[in-house]
This record gives sequence, structure tokens and C-alpha cells, in this order.
Amino acid sequence: MKKIILVILLAPLLLVGCQQKNAKPAESSEPTKSAVVDPMNEPTDSQPVEEDLSGKVISLTARDFKEKIIDLDATQGYRYKGKTPCVVDFYANWCRPCMNFKPTFHKLSEQYKGKVIFYQVDVDKAQDICSLFGIESIPTFIFFSQGAQPLKMVGAPTEQEMKKALDDFLSR
Repeated sequence: MKKIILVILLAPLLLVGCQQKNAKPAESSEPTKSAVVDPMNEPTDSQPVEEDLSGKVISLTARDFKEKIIDLDATQGYRYKGKTPCVVDFYANWCRPCMNFKPTFHKLSEQYKGKVIFYQVDVDKAQDICSLFGIESIPTFIFFSQGAQPLKMVGAPTEQEMKKALDDFLSR
């Protein structure tokens, strides 16, 4: 009898929790300019950002991402802030493919020094950014450049596949 009463009392709580998780807006695989809303509800500024062309992989928080990568505006969407193209690796420390690709990502950051800036974002610490860009699997790489839509690459590529993606990205 106690179990039945407990289930009756807890069932509404469990159902409410599930409904909230499932009540996310539909996301496309690519973000659209008209659907982007500032997840941090902060005014955006269009100050030029200082770029690090040292060839090192730079770790970003959600706030850093907003400051260095994109301007978010509810009416105009987003705009890449940098002048130098960049690639952002969305990863997690518990993800084996992410950790296996990490040395390759660092190696490529040295090889493309001055041409591409390499960033990494821990998905567990930047869920609002992941939601904004529809990151559902990791690793996911997003390539940004001025005046162009970002390109998304999902899954751990080989070094040759990532080089080809970078070269194709730089030549467009």
C-alpha cells in the first residue's frame, strides 16, 4: 500500500521533469540567423577581438565563446567577430573519441598557425552554446569565418580528413 501511495505522489513530479526536458524548441542541424537568441541575455558589443595566432589550442567557456567568436543578436542573428578563420572543437573529457583526437587537434593547430585559430569548448560547461548550435554528438567541429555560414563536422575524423576539411574551408 505504501508503494502505491508513493508512486501516486511521485508520478506527477517525474512527468513534469520529462515534459520540461522534451519541451525544447526544434533545432536544425545548422543555426539560422533568424532563430538565434542570446542565451546569456547580455547586450552584445561589436568591439574587435584580439586574436591569438600562436598556434595553440585555446579553451573557451560559454562567456569566452560569446566574447571571442560571435556576436549574438535576437534580431540580426550572429556574426563571427574574428578576422582569422577558426575551428571550434566541442568535446568532453569523458568522451574517448574526443580524447583520442586531441593530440591531432593540437598538432594541426601548430601546422595551421597564423591561418586558422583552434578553439575547444567543453560541452559540459557550455550547454547553452551547444544548444544554440545543435551540438548533439561529440566531437563536433564548427568552422567559422567572416561573412560566411559556419560549417559543421560531426565525429572524430582522421588527421587527413581534418586537413582536407581545413583546406576546403580556407579555399572557399
